Amino acid sequence: MKELDRKNQKFIVKIIFLAGIMLLIILNFSSAISVVKQVYDVLYPLLLGLGIAYIINILVSGYEMIYFPRSKNKLVIHNRRSIAIILAILTNVLIIVMFLHIVVPQIGQSIALLSSGVPDMYNKAVEWSQQSVNDIPEIKAKIRQLGINQESMINQFLSWLRDWAGGTVSFIGSIFGTLFNLVFAIIFAIYILFYKDDLKRIINKLAHAFLSFEHREKLIESSKIMDDTFRCYIVGQCKEAVIFGILCTLGMLIFQFPYATVIGSVMGLTALVPILGAYLGAIVGFLLIAAVDPIRGVLFIIFIIILQQIEGNLIYPRVVGKSIGLPEIWLFAAVTIGGGLMGITGIFLGVPVAATIYKLISKNVNDRLKAVESAAKISDLK
Repeated sequence: MKELDRKNQKFIVKIIFLAGIMLLIILNFSSAISVVKQVYDVLYPLLLGLGIAYIINILVSGYEMIYFPRSKNKLVIHNRRSIAIILAILTNVLIIVMFLHIVVPQIGQSIALLSSGVPDMYNKAVEWSQQSVNDIPEIKAKIRQLGINQESMINQFLSWLRDWAGGTVSFIGSIFGTLFNLVFAIIFAIYILFYKDDLKRIINKLAHAFLSFEHREKLIESSKIMDDTFRCYIVGQCKEAVIFGILCTLGMLIFQFPYATVIGSVMGLTALVPILGAYLGAIVGFLLIAAVDPIRGVLFIIFIIILQQIEGNLIYPRVVGKSIGLPEIWLFAAVTIGGGLMGITGIFLGVPVAATIYKLISKNVNDRLKAVESAAKISDLK
């Protein structure tokens, strides 16, 4: 009885302590948010390094399984981790070099095509609108009554350009800050990969020191679910983006759409972004093609819709699998919330994080339902 009373007292103290913290956060919500943001800004390079280490570790684990896995040579065993890390880094460098030499020029070409094609579309639209206004005297008279001044509109546009040019200075500064964080994160990621076994031992010691057996088992199970979800999502999303880009390029070549390789590369890149990526790539492709032939631009949109249906129903489930396990409405919510909280990083992380939470909650609910059903059966037998 005394032990139960002590446990109840500890539980009540914990509840009161947590309630007090929650009350302080609610009363000082703006200050709490600013503190969280400051802490996040400080820890961002380390968190980025953890993410990079996790992605590279997928390749490292694969190379460790390939590099003489059954060898009993001490030199091979001792150097296996180092060789796997070097091979994984070289693989990523090779991918980046291919990206710079193949994809970036394609994007530059697409931007050049857009800059040359969009003005023609704009001039055609202005010419059409002017003809339409001149053809309808009532609209022309209404515009005169409104007193629209073209010079004032041009001045407003020029002032907007000046503001934009001023903003580019801060943008360049943010680029240097981003590069510094990236370099620091890569160095930190390499350290994590070399000492990941030591980190596992430290985490295990802390778990055994501060957690009960039941909580340790739950932590291990949750970690496995999270690792499987993130791993399958990252690998599957990359495969799916490559397949989608190749299919888009081949389809455009077959149907003789212009700029097939350019748009196919852009579609493959944007397909890395969940849900919204295909639409972003489709907008770029439509603008490029519509600048040459508006009818073909509409046909391109129809082609992308059909291709996306095939990809979403046949290719994506086989490549990524059902490991994500999120309904479409939650996928959209995850992308929206993640993008709003963390920008581009949140867009990429939103889906696997939401999928992990969804799986853990589903498992907890199913376990509770099974416990209730088993308890009901036992009571019926009695």
